[in-house]
Amino acid sequence: MMVTPGELAKSLDSSDMLGHIRNFPSDLSKVWNDAESWDLSAIENATFSGVICLGMGGSASGGDFLSCLSDADGCLPFVAHRGYDLPAWVSENWLVISTSYSGNTEETIDATEAAIGLGCSVVGLSSGGALQALLEESNQIWIELPGGQPPRSAFGHIFGAQIALAWRLGIMSAPDDLEAMVGRLVESVEACDFTQDSEDDVILEIAESILNLEISVFATQSLAPSAYRAVCQLNENGGVFARSHVFPEMNHNEIVAWGEENAVDNQSLLIFSWDGNHDRNEIRLDWFLDNIAVEPTWGLLCEGDSHLEALLYSVILMDWLSCAVALLRGKDPTAIGPIVGLKEHLSQ
Repeated sequence: MMVTPGELAKSLDSSDMLGHIRNFPSDLSKVWNDAESWDLSAIENATFSGVICLGMGGSASGGDFLSCLSDADGCLPFVAHRGYDLPAWVSENWLVISTSYSGNTEETIDATEAAIGLGCSVVGLSSGGALQALLEESNQIWIELPGGQPPRSAFGHIFGAQIALAWRLGIMSAPDDLEAMVGRLVESVEACDFTQDSEDDVILEIAESILNLEISVFATQSLAPSAYRAVCQLNENGGVFARSHVFPEMNHNEIVAWGEENAVDNQSLLIFSWDGNHDRNEIRLDWFLDNIAVEPTWGLLCEGDSHLEALLYSVILMDWLSCAVALLRGKDPTAIGPIVGLKEHLSQ
């Protein structure tokens, strides 16, 4: 008897990763409501040259999304920084958003200490840990995130808090009707939930088609963070290699390799798109698809009434797709053995 997707999830998803990603819209809604009561009096009237977002792994992706949104319709540069220390150009006039879901990420702690030493205003987001202690001792702002899940599954808590902070400070503008947007995201989660054992499930169909193939993820520049996070989710949840590429940049280098003999053998392709793509990038994508045939190729249209909503739709899509890949491979989507092993080694 064939095992159903729901049965597969029950047998392999021991830490309820699917439950966490199912809660993504409600996580966003909760933090956006909670943000109204945050005490930001120490910085709410300050003027900043820019915003640098510190973080690693699942705690860092939000910085990429903020940077992308600000590039399209913002008033300040947002820069994501993954690593120790700070870039040399950062000054005390930059706002620092330090995010470590556990509160104990050593690279983020190191960079946060450098920011405090430089005299920057720092807002920290964590579920506790050393980051909380550091910021409270330094009279900086600390915002608590709900704990108890893998950081990559807590994107609603993390990014929801990061963008709510930007809204509260007036350096980004919130969509007109957040409640309606959250409602549409709930519908998107329901559509992607392959555990309902539907006979016609596109998420499972995509996952089955890319198993045992090399996976490339394309996006235009306005969805670049979606492509990179998709790769990270396939790496961590799915346990498979994947790589991301952005139009138009890849048209100036990698496109040559795609045109070589046998280049498309053993390849699969996921392409993120949305209604706000630059028309020239649409032409570039059309040329690629007309001239370079990759089988399978899946076009992933990110639905939504705004740039933000299209990005959030991509999060839902790839959370579910990466977990489907994991389960079809017989992997628990929460398991990250090499990361655990490396952290144990570093702690010694």
